[in-house]
Amino acid sequence: MIIGIGGVSRAGKSTLAARLADFFKRNGQTTDIFCQDEYVKPKISIPKVQGVPDWERPSTIKWDKLTKDIEKSTADIKVVEGLFSFYPASLRKMYDLKVFLEISKETFQQRKNTDQRWEEEPDWYAEHVWRSYLKYGQTKGDKGEYMILSGESEVDLLKIVSGTTSD
Repeated sequence: MIIGIGGVSRAGKSTLAARLADFFKRNGQTTDIFCQDEYVKPKISIPKVQGVPDWERPSTIKWDKLTKDIEKSTADIKVVEGLFSFYPASLRKMYDLKVFLEISKETFQQRKNTDQRWEEEPDWYAEHVWRSYLKYGQTKGDKGEYMILSGESEVDLLKIVSGTTSD
C-alpha cells in the first residue's frame, strides 16, 4: 500500500505521515515514510529567486531516487509526503490512496511565521511558497481520487485508514 500526502508547507503532512506510521505499527504493519524534503538536490544546483535558493519548484527534487527508494522498500505501508507529492504523474500512479491537506492562506502564513526548521527566510519568501503551492502543489488528475481533508484541525486517522482497507 502506498499513500501519497500533499498540501502546502505547514499543512500537517509530516505530522500526518508520522501518525499513520504509528497507527500501522500498533497494528503490526511496517511503514516507511518518504519525505520529499529528503530528496532535494544539492543547494548549489538549485536555481535562485531574488538571490535565495528556490526550493519551491518540482525540478529541485530527485524524483528518480525517490521512486527507486519507494520501489525498493519492503514495508507493508509506504507513505510519501511533500508539497509536490502529486506533481509527477509517474508518482501519482503509484499511490493506492491520495490524501490532500488543505489550509487557508491565513493559517499557512501564521504557521510559516513560526517555522524555525530552515535558515531565516526573507519576508517575501512565504508569499513565494504560497504561489508555488498554487502552481505546483495542487491535486492533479481526477479530483475524485483524492481524500481532501482540512489541515486546520486534527485529522481523523480512522477516516484515512478506512480508505486503505477497501481491498
